[in-house]
Amino acid sequence: MGFSAGGHLASSVSTHFDAGNPAAADPIDRVSSRPDFAVLAYPVISFIEPWTHQGSKTALLGDAPDPALARSLSSETQVTATTPPAFIYHTTADTTVPVENAVAYFLALRKAGVPAEMHIFKEGRHGSGLGQSDPALAEWPTLLANWLRVSGLVK
Repeated sequence: MGFSAGGHLASSVSTHFDAGNPAAADPIDRVSSRPDFAVLAYPVISFIEPWTHQGSKTALLGDAPDPALARSLSSETQVTATTPPAFIYHTTADTTVPVENAVAYFLALRKAGVPAEMHIFKEGRHGSGLGQSDPALAEWPTLLANWLRVSGLVK
């Protein structure tokens, strides 16, 4: 689970995991690092699109990043059929990280056949967290709980 830049971290973990090696001598190396699912809240996703959050890109990659590195760390370009399911929420009012980040990741998951659910709320600033001060936005934790249950990820 990650919010904003943490959403980038969570999407990166979901797209750059190690499958594990059953024949490895070290028991740790035998286990996959793939998460079972991801929860992304107003995530930074892309470092190659016009709507990239430039502050995150610069903080992670520097002022003049190699284009190949920027592409490899743009989570929407790394989704495969083995990427774990995701729950995503964002708002159209977010003026810090454009909602296109969430939409691009959702569409990449859809294209790869990965189960995903996305909720885009009209109102809500960046950094709204659980959104408890907004009656509409405050519903996203309940929507997440429902998704987790319906998806069979929790009982």
